[in-house]
Amino acid sequence: MRRGISTALVVVIQAIRSHAQGNIIPFGPSGGAFLGITPGSTLAWIPCNPPSSLRVSRDFKFECARLSVPLDYINRATDRRTIEIAINRVQAQDKTNYLGPLFINPGGPGDPGTGFLFKNAGPLFDQVGKGYDLVSWDPRAVGSTIYPLTCFADAASRAAGLEAEEHLWLFQETDTLDKLAAHQQVTAAGCQQYSKDLLPYIGTLSTVRDLNLMNYLYGFSDSLSYLGFSYGSVLGAAYAATYPTKIKRIAVDGVLDVNRWFFDQQFFITSYIDSDKVLDNFFHLRFIAGQKACKFWHRTEARTRQAFMDIDKKFSKAPIQVGPTRKMDWSQFRLYSEAGGMDTFLALAETDRLSVLKPAAADALFLYIAKGNHEISSNDTLIDQGTGNRNGGENAEIISAVDNPYSFNDLQSLLYLFKSQQVVGTGYLVQSIIATRRIINRYLGVAAIERPAQPYSNIQTSYPILLVGNLRDPITPLQDATNVSSIFPSSSIVLQYNSSGHTSAANPSKCVSQHVFDYFNSENLPKEGEICQPDVLPFGIPAEPNDGEGTATVKAVTLSGFLGDPLPSLGTFEVDQLGETGK
Repeated sequence: MRRGISTALVVVIQAIRSHAQGNIIPFGPSGGAFLGITPGSTLAWIPCNPPSSLRVSRDFKFECARLSVPLDYINRATDRRTIEIAINRVQAQDKTNYLGPLFINPGGPGDPGTGFLFKNAGPLFDQVGKGYDLVSWDPRAVGSTIYPLTCFADAASRAAGLEAEEHLWLFQETDTLDKLAAHQQVTAAGCQQYSKDLLPYIGTLSTVRDLNLMNYLYGFSDSLSYLGFSYGSVLGAAYAATYPTKIKRIAVDGVLDVNRWFFDQQFFITSYIDSDKVLDNFFHLRFIAGQKACKFWHRTEARTRQAFMDIDKKFSKAPIQVGPTRKMDWSQFRLYSEAGGMDTFLALAETDRLSVLKPAAADALFLYIAKGNHEISSNDTLIDQGTGNRNGGENAEIISAVDNPYSFNDLQSLLYLFKSQQVVGTGYLVQSIIATRRIINRYLGVAAIERPAQPYSNIQTSYPILLVGNLRDPITPLQDATNVSSIFPSSSIVLQYNSSGHTSAANPSKCVSQHVFDYFNSENLPKEGEICQPDVLPFGIPAEPNDGEGTATVKAVTLSGFLGDPLPSLGTFEVDQLGETGK
């Protein structure tokens, strides 16, 4: 946006651009060097290196660009303001069988695509084949795209506000909800004060138009190839509904119901209906693995579940000592529960022995929790120092709010609805999203300038869409994939995956990877009703074989940027006994 930019921001942008040296743009820890690329109306690619803080599995020659797009596509003839989109790519490794660009969105909303591609170029080539140029971008108000969504006066105010919000997320009573509402009122007022001119233009349909323009400028105006995860499924479905004749390939993993995203007031409550299925499966696998495989084990699944809830109740009353100097509160325990992999930890908590953890083990545990929170809410390694843009946090709340502006006028009604749908276990963390995204609508009062006039229905696309859904996903229930498929009744296929977690990336599978590879490189589609089985199960439990497993040519693809990194060792401390043998 050309209007309303602070003088300080202009000076920072000019300074960074003036110091960009050489032919390769040098990224620092924050990726701020996108500001060293002059934006233009075409895709002018410049060699660039990934930020030094990102773990890049293999060496690839990355290229970056800054594309000026209309702020307001509807009124572009009279409104000349622009947004400058940060884009990166890796060119196809197989030039002989070139298939064009494949655009990738990691979700959020609010997750930066440029960082996702920097981290995952190798696995993504394994997933979709080497004949595509892999292309990603930071959508409006995200990452290194100009101009940032700003809802706080400065970085310190923002950090303090988000920290306060995290402690209010896991509410139980009305007074806590009132505190969260007061905080969200301040956040909404700040967004109105600092980003008023930007808010109506950061919705999904504006990003759909950006995607269409990027594909056009790439020279493939009538044939989009796209891979999206989580919220990226909303973007993919909205593109397919808007441009149904332009689909070459669209695959989405972790599917959100695009119609409910735009129109359902209860969307962020009913989206977590499968959370308890994840927890039930967690206890089921622990039970069948047996006491040798699991320290936190009881003779029935019901007793294992109750033991977990007893620990949860203990943390809800007061912080628990962990090691000689640290204490863990309820919100940290629930975040750790969301991250998973907590067998020894639960055993120690149940027997009141967390306090005897060695200092190094306690420190490793808290660093793991901090890393999980960091990846969910901010992903600081990709903050653009020139703009102050963050990835996640309020970006996700505000983008979803302008897409779905329906609000609860009564906090008591929201509290009642929340409690009537309350989930446990892996639903702990996502409960925060329920409260935050519904409450902020009450005060923001802004709708995206472009939203669907009515729910999408009965759309025929030029090629079938592939929808991948876990049977037990705490954030994107399988029912959402079925609902989206019904929008495209004769031009979509649902591939089910018998696994738990958010997207198939939570538990990589050769079966899923093979189907995705085939989809992008042939006309082979999964069979109707086909269910992939995981390659491995926790605790050494044998996995069921997949049909045609011996003919698979693609390995299970592991993507970085989702929760699920290995749990750090808790040291040499072991639990000798978990109590009575009859427990």
